[in-house]
Amino acid sequence: MPHPLQHITDLSEICYQAGFAYVVISPGSRNAPLIDAFSSRFQERCYSIVDERSAAYFGLGLSRESGKPVALLCTSGTAVLNYAPGLAEAYYQQVPLLAVTADRPAEWIDQQDNQTIRQEGIYRNYIKHSVVLPEKMSSEENLEQAHSRIAKAIAAVCIAPRGPVHLNVPLHEPLYGGLPSASPDLPVQDLCLSSSTGAEIPHGFLDAWTRAGKILILQGQGTPDRQLHKNLECLCQDHRLVLMAENISNQYTNDAITTPDLYFAQVKDGELPEPDLLIYTGGQLVSKRIKTYLRGIRVQETWRVGVDAYPMDTFRQENKFVPSDAGTIFEKLGSMIQPGAPSEFKSAWMAAARKVLNWQNELQKSLPFSDVSVVRDILNSLPSGTRTELGNSSAIRYSQLVPARADLIYYSNRGVSGIDGCLSTASGTAAASGEPCYIILGDLSFVYDSNALWNRALSKKLRIIVLNNQGGGIFGLIEGPGKKAAFKDYFLAHHPVDLQKLAEAFNLNYFCVKDKQSLQSALAETAKGQNAAVVVEVLTEQEINTLAYHRVMQKD
Repeated sequence: MPHPLQHITDLSEICYQAGFAYVVISPGSRNAPLIDAFSSRFQERCYSIVDERSAAYFGLGLSRESGKPVALLCTSGTAVLNYAPGLAEAYYQQVPLLAVTADRPAEWIDQQDNQTIRQEGIYRNYIKHSVVLPEKMSSEENLEQAHSRIAKAIAAVCIAPRGPVHLNVPLHEPLYGGLPSASPDLPVQDLCLSSSTGAEIPHGFLDAWTRAGKILILQGQGTPDRQLHKNLECLCQDHRLVLMAENISNQYTNDAITTPDLYFAQVKDGELPEPDLLIYTGGQLVSKRIKTYLRGIRVQETWRVGVDAYPMDTFRQENKFVPSDAGTIFEKLGSMIQPGAPSEFKSAWMAAARKVLNWQNELQKSLPFSDVSVVRDILNSLPSGTRTELGNSSAIRYSQLVPARADLIYYSNRGVSGIDGCLSTASGTAAASGEPCYIILGDLSFVYDSNALWNRALSKKLRIIVLNNQGGGIFGLIEGPGKKAAFKDYFLAHHPVDLQKLAEAFNLNYFCVKDKQSLQSALAETAKGQNAAVVVEVLTEQEINTLAYHRVMQKD
């Protein structure tokens, strides 16, 4: 008969051998055997994050930056529920996380036993797979079942499309005994190095590519990928093709349109020739205007390229699918490009892009000190190679008024676009990269996720830029909320938090910015080595922010 905790030791060993990069541990009693096993095997690659909600987002940042899966460990009860927001974000960004949740034995569920809830299937709508390990190791057959289920869970995490998986582990007392050594011949496959899929180009897609005279490629959110970038650069030599890629795509060429929201705010209706082939790949697009534009026209052929977890039709174009890696497909198309002088379609789109960019460059020089000007100045001044995390709501939108820089890496939680874990994710990014990481976010996002600072290993290279406009600035930018009687109290949601005192409570360095000169000074100081992470509070006024934004977005 195997040791009662043999499957726990084997779980940690299988994760280690499968290539997991890190383990994020939240304290508890029911998960004590898991903590012992994983901390012993992964050692310095373990992080202690008390708040499970923050822990899941921290793990997301670790995984997205490293490109490898990360395990999360928590105790039973409401701790398990707190993983949900981070797992949902990971699901829609295709980030590989394994949520290992300790549980009470089945006979104690719904029996008023402490810290006990129904955990099986708790994340079912936003994970790839859910597995429950056997409760007892009373036979070799039980252990084999555990190994089989663990292998399936890890395969689901790692194989494209990657994403979060839930592994629920019922544990009987005693919880604090010694652990056995790992079993020999564990079912470990090298799943985490590659998730390649077959990449034959469907005949229908190839025919559409050959026939098309006006091609628009939309590259959604993604992480840096040198091969994909090389293939896109090759494709952009085609005289029929325009590439539109926002900053968070991390994939754009010199002539790509990287500010689509600004672009479509300036282009007049009917001014541009419409594409006859639309190719869309990657994750979310921030720009509402590009979605509105494409939903308002009829494209002859629309193809979604990528290994997705579910079918989608973002632009309501009755699109068809190429369920293969986009980089591989683009590489094959690169051998079929049609070089030559730019077509009328490409010339018109690129001329409009140059006009918008030139006008905006002049306009933004005259803007008052505001969130718009601050974000522009920060993004233009960051050192090459900086990881730049963009908070949700207004911060990400301000960033997309600035042409993307190819020497920066842009991240954002645009899977489901919540403000609740932006800072925690950035702290994970900083920890995994070991490089300078700047996050630009609003004051509500910062306060909401301030438990991200409750981290003994918070990177000294994390730079937190807080746009403090005393509330939810996004609601002054979008149409509708400002006309409501409840606007100030329930949309802006003013808060009483002193950000300097909050920063000092966590022993962080703090700078206050009130004008362009103090911003430049603070950025210069933060670029230096620091003995702790840094908070830069930028004080701006709501009304000026709203006026500046609408001035930039108005038609020429």
